[in-house]
Amino acid sequence: MKNQFIVLCLLIIFAGCCSNRITHESLNGVVWTQTSVEYKVMTIQAFNLAKEIVEKALKDKNWTAALEQNKGYQKLKPAVIVDVDETVLDNFPFQARLVESNCSFTPELWEKWVNEINADAMPGAKSFIQYLKKKGIKVFYVTNRVLEKPTIKNIQIALDPDVTSEEVFCKKEKPEWGSDKTSRREVIAKNYRIILLVGDDYNDFAFLGKVSPEERNLKAEAQQKYWGKKWILLCNPLYGNWEKSLYKYNYKMSDEEKLKLKYKYLNTKNKI
Repeated sequence: MKNQFIVLCLLIIFAGCCSNRITHESLNGVVWTQTSVEYKVMTIQAFNLAKEIVEKALKDKNWTAALEQNKGYQKLKPAVIVDVDETVLDNFPFQARLVESNCSFTPELWEKWVNEINADAMPGAKSFIQYLKKKGIKVFYVTNRVLEKPTIKNIQIALDPDVTSEEVFCKKEKPEWGSDKTSRREVIAKNYRIILLVGDDYNDFAFLGKVSPEERNLKAEAQQKYWGKKWILLCNPLYGNWEKSLYKYNYKMSDEEKLKLKYKYLNTKNKI
């Protein structure tokens, strides 16, 4: 009986160890983005809508999608700004590695991935970029990546062989270019009429700062006229400012502490 109890305890311990790997927080999200037809269709659907918006914008000289656009933009050539990661380049294999290794994101692991130049185009992204180029519309890639050379090379391989450094705006490329993309949109807006913005994070459209989830929602409601009309938002359930806002942008917080805060945001509609 004693031996059976010991064996049972060992099995429970073993199961607990395995469960850490099985229940990695990002597992469902990664598998969904990599296997579900729903995610693929959703993304293609977004780019198809983007093409329809571009057609409307080209017929209306007063059309602009950028909050940073200055007066007199009507005479400028049209341009579209796209984010890079999880907008036109697919980094979910990197996220899958984190799940498989049961570890969290680190700048070192991310840098290694970027330097591999191994990201594929997001579903529908390549045909969208090709469509824009055939229309003679300038495409700008505004990204918070800091490694410019491998980023340009990856875009050339996966999306646009003719892209140059002049069309890729990386974070820290200039002293004033931080995580807030506003200053980079301002630079583009001086010379182009920005007719569409495409991204997977609110920061790809407007800078909110370090605000709460509730404040983010209020801002989104106030800017309803842009969503699906001048701004195209792609789904990213794995990371972004939506997640950072849950733990008040405290990057030093442990994974356990972050998880506790996420549980607090669950809405179960329990009756008191």
